[in-house]
Amino acid sequence: MLNTTFFEDKAVYQPAIAGILLYMVAPLGMTMLPLLVGTVTEHLGFSDNQAGYLASIDLLGIVVAAVSAPFWLNRFSRKKLASLGISLLVLGNLWSMVSSSFYELSSARFVAEVGSGIAFSLSLAVLGERQRPDRLFSLGIGSTISLAVIVFLWLPDLITQYGFATIFVTHLVMALVIVFFIAWLPSYGDSQKSTKDPLSNPVKAPYKRLLICFAGFFCFTVVEGGVWSYIERIGDYHGLSSSYIGNVLAITQVVSVCASIASTALSTKYGRIFPILFGGATFLVSLYLIQQNQSWLYLVGACMSQFAYIFTLPYLMLLCVELDPSGKYYVLTTAFKMGGFSVGPAIVASMLTGNGFIVVSWVGTVFMGSCLLLIVPLAYSLDKQVIPQTIHSNNKFGDE
Repeated sequence: MLNTTFFEDKAVYQPAIAGILLYMVAPLGMTMLPLLVGTVTEHLGFSDNQAGYLASIDLLGIVVAAVSAPFWLNRFSRKKLASLGISLLVLGNLWSMVSSSFYELSSARFVAEVGSGIAFSLSLAVLGERQRPDRLFSLGIGSTISLAVIVFLWLPDLITQYGFATIFVTHLVMALVIVFFIAWLPSYGDSQKSTKDPLSNPVKAPYKRLLICFAGFFCFTVVEGGVWSYIERIGDYHGLSSSYIGNVLAITQVVSVCASIASTALSTKYGRIFPILFGGATFLVSLYLIQQNQSWLYLVGACMSQFAYIFTLPYLMLLCVELDPSGKYYVLTTAFKMGGFSVGPAIVASMLTGNGFIVVSWVGTVFMGSCLLLIVPLAYSLDKQVIPQTIHSNNKFGDE
């Protein structure tokens, strides 16, 4: 993916590698949420409701950092920002290791994930300033998924053997690895900007349509947040072993790669509305399958939900870009994405009654239906107005 001259200039490869490592570690806490939710109920005696609220507070830390990023990202040294983010990650995970109450652990996870949010925002800025950022983002996504597969294959057994603090030790160790690469980051924003292909036929849309798109995007991530946070609890409720659930979660990450490849290959050859409807329908079917008692249906449902999420996400992000006539507000997509991801577990937690987790699917169905009602008319309108573009030529986030 990178040419042979990439490693000949330190000014080229060092910031890129540091940015990829930040991109890989930043979402690790979010990736491990299913394990965290399951662990605190079994080891700390939290209720399923408390576990859901904990997941929401955990993700809220990333939201706070993402929303505030435009105000501090280009004002301070990026090396100092990285040091601050890693310090908060270390502090939050150390605090988590000694926490036993709901309020104490929630506070600790919030601190840690503010650090993750700083690292994530910083990684997007650093990689976005390199030449050919799409390739670097692809490496970052591949590294993130590879790390997630390793985590889900090994961590469940380690938690059983060494206790729930293993989750925080893993997060802590990965954060400390980044310390050795902070010096490779540029001190401030790099003048070496990437070349991004503009829309050949941009849509002169009012901001009302962009707000509708943001609302639909928010509903979409509410569904994923609720499902992902409780997917482990659903499997446990149906009597599946922790090792089997861990293997299922690892397989979902491999499926994520397939979904990313599929969306890239399909791009907008058949417009935007078809892949969005396909992804939405697939997600709705998965909400039924994950609630079944058969282990193989749980596996299929979990894989379908993750495929649908990763496959559909680039199209929704593309809509946000195309519906922003000024090019100034699409950056809020990350805030809406993480905001929905944070709200999802809280909504589910508030509706749990102690009789299983069917509410996860009901909440998912309502919000996915709302997403499609908001997004499909926009996609249909854009398909008629905009010359089809490839996803990667328009995706300014590099986040799938």
